[in-house]
Amino acid sequence: MSSIARNLGAGKGGWSVVGARTSGAAARRSAAAAVVGLLVTALVLLVPSVRFAYRSVEGHLVLETAVTLIGALAALLLYGRFLRGGSLRELLLAEAMAVLAVAALGLVTVPALLGAAPGDPFAAWAALVVRLVGAGLILAAALVPDRKVTAAGSPVRESLVLAALLVWIVVAVALLASRLPDAVSVVPLPESSARPSLDAHPAVLVVQLVNLVCYAGAAVAFTRQSARTGDELVGWLGAAATLGAWARVNYLLFPSLYTEWLYTGDLLRLGFYVLLLVGAVREIQAYWVAQARAAAEGERRRLARDLHDGVVQELGYIRSQALGLGGVDGAPAARIAAAADRALDEARRSLRALTAEPSENLAETLGQASCEVADRYDVPIQLDLDPTVSVPPEHREALVRIAREAVTNAARHGKASALWLTLHPRAMAVRDDGEGFEVAGGGRPGGFGLTSMGERAEAIGAVLRVESAPGRGTEVTVTW
Repeated sequence: MSSIARNLGAGKGGWSVVGARTSGAAARRSAAAAVVGLLVTALVLLVPSVRFAYRSVEGHLVLETAVTLIGALAALLLYGRFLRGGSLRELLLAEAMAVLAVAALGLVTVPALLGAAPGDPFAAWAALVVRLVGAGLILAAALVPDRKVTAAGSPVRESLVLAALLVWIVVAVALLASRLPDAVSVVPLPESSARPSLDAHPAVLVVQLVNLVCYAGAAVAFTRQSARTGDELVGWLGAAATLGAWARVNYLLFPSLYTEWLYTGDLLRLGFYVLLLVGAVREIQAYWVAQARAAAEGERRRLARDLHDGVVQELGYIRSQALGLGGVDGAPAARIAAAADRALDEARRSLRALTAEPSENLAETLGQASCEVADRYDVPIQLDLDPTVSVPPEHREALVRIAREAVTNAARHGKASALWLTLHPRAMAVRDDGEGFEVAGGGRPGGFGLTSMGERAEAIGAVLRVESAPGRGTEVTVTW
């Protein structure tokens, strides 16, 4: 199980969705959850005609089953994060979700399936105490400093310690079951469902109030943590805890949790787990996206190594041998060396494209690539590059290749003595003082450079414009 958890929880520090948008979205989600909880509560309190009380034992079983499954999934994800990073916060969260899942399954669903009546003192009080432990662990996870656990125990030992605590609670409640009162003594009726009822046992009210404090504190803390760290799953936890707090408000006003009636508190508690499920799904989705990217990056690196160790080395050998010859079958050795130079240049372009980082700065990449070509032909180049310009990786590669082609053409065929490369938002230009040519003629006879640049620009949705005339140099501009 621990290996599965480690894979599912791989998002810590590696593949969670982070950034300013994530942190802002976390605050908006928590605010939206707070508004939903307030509206649901106000609607029932202020509009007497609204009745939301449904007698459904089966509905409670469905609710608790959903709680069990979602809680177990969340515990697995969070424990996987703990295995990767060793964070005490994530260990506490994993334990909290496991406790809540056990309470729903072992203390509500299973007793109901075995014939226990709704509100059975043993099941009700045991579930009440265990859920309080879960809420306390959630608040502790939200408030504990983000530090590492120095000596993480084995999964078996951790599970045994947690299981021992739950067993101790259940046994203690079982021994006292014959002396325990009903958790809720008054059964709510549909016609009185809009009126608050504080007829639950005082201990139940106190526990629900403590639960309310735990979830409200966790909601604030998790939302602030997500805003600070950009951790999306923590942001979803903040929104979920907000609904959890409002669920406890409704359980205080309308104590339906340990009866056979479904009410607004149950609806909002289900909302807590739905938001938790959305966060878990987003976490899993981010994991598989990261896996695909890692696999693609590994393949790119392999191709780069093969290209460098094979094609580039052989082309370099061909070039060195050609320069040592006077001619091959009547063909000047210089032509062979020039062809090898072009092939080497193309191979180096491919190597750079394969090894470039997705987040690499466009201005830096353009400047380096253009200077390499200009230095090869001993032509000075002036750069005016805006470092804030950002484009997707595939657009960056197309723009770099267009710039290299334009610089190569200017230096090799245009006989330029100076070059200028500019990059501004949504525009790039390469200008030279070379011989120029008739644009209407399609460029140098037999050349493919203009066609290639035009196709690359079109592939990324950009527009290529070439301005030139004999004796006036050339300017190649790309706008997007």
